[in-house]
Amino acid sequence: MEIIKVEIDSLATEELQGLYAANCLIVEKYGFLKRHRDANEYRDLFLSTFSGNSNELFVIKNGLSLCGIMSFARYADWGGKERYKLTIELCKLPVTKLLVECLAKFVQGKLEEHGQIAITTYNDELDTLIERFSCKVQLRGNTYILDKADIDADLLSKAAEEYQAKNSDLRIAYVDATSEEHIKHYCDLFMELQDDMPDVTEEGFVQFVTYPDKQKQINENSAKRSMVHHCYMIFNAENEPVAMTNVSVNNDDPRFPYQFMIGVKGAYRGRGLGKWLYAAMYKKLSEDVSFEKMFVHHHPTNIHAINISKWVGYKFGYLETTYIADD
Repeated sequence: MEIIKVEIDSLATEELQGLYAANCLIVEKYGFLKRHRDANEYRDLFLSTFSGNSNELFVIKNGLSLCGIMSFARYADWGGKERYKLTIELCKLPVTKLLVECLAKFVQGKLEEHGQIAITTYNDELDTLIERFSCKVQLRGNTYILDKADIDADLLSKAAEEYQAKNSDLRIAYVDATSEEHIKHYCDLFMELQDDMPDVTEEGFVQFVTYPDKQKQINENSAKRSMVHHCYMIFNAENEPVAMTNVSVNNDDPRFPYQFMIGVKGAYRGRGLGKWLYAAMYKKLSEDVSFEKMFVHHHPTNIHAINISKWVGYKFGYLETTYIADD
């Protein structure tokens, strides 16, 4: 068994087809979203990110069989700190002692070169590898996937009416989160909700910090990439936001919107506001956006959020864990 660097700029057609076939096996194995519809799209949208920079792509081979793909690329954590991240994706291959030894030798070499790296694995399949190094969990999340066909529009409409009637002292609104009217409230609520997530209990967790000027810049940069930020907020009688949900949609390729940061202030929990937000958001998206599937990440212990996602139709896809490893 060996790990071989892929020379992207001199990739032959046969090699491209082999990489794409391996990627398809990986997508099927883990239940990933199928983002690349053919080998050419895989080359143009993914492989091209390893050309002309320090990013590297590797394959794991057992004899003539290609049995895994690994990327080693620069990335910034939520705090803005840059480091290299090794992402390990295996085809339908048993995790053997031989495989772990091969990977461990590779990881050790990268640690000696860089001092500290991040490592992303799936479904805890490489625990025996991680245990060999000094690692702490930075992010750990179950990815849930929603097929548009599984959305029950009648259920959402009835739920929206029901929760509006039960919470007559509150109002729900679709808002421009970066408008002068809402941006400070949005940022304050985002930070408050993040502090209350179970993610913060992970030893290596890095908090995402946002404030009005930064959030405006984020949204401006997103708009340049045709990303649209959808946001619903629930307000109390004093016009203060007490709950929100957010979805990001790429208008150039709207197949896979991303649900993020749904949360309710502690004092307002137990009133069904999470379902109210989901009912409003998913009714709107199902009517206005031509998507195929949506995805959301939840920490495995965030049971309440997971149950709300399942209520709207999300199904478990895979567990993704990112570790910080030190030499």
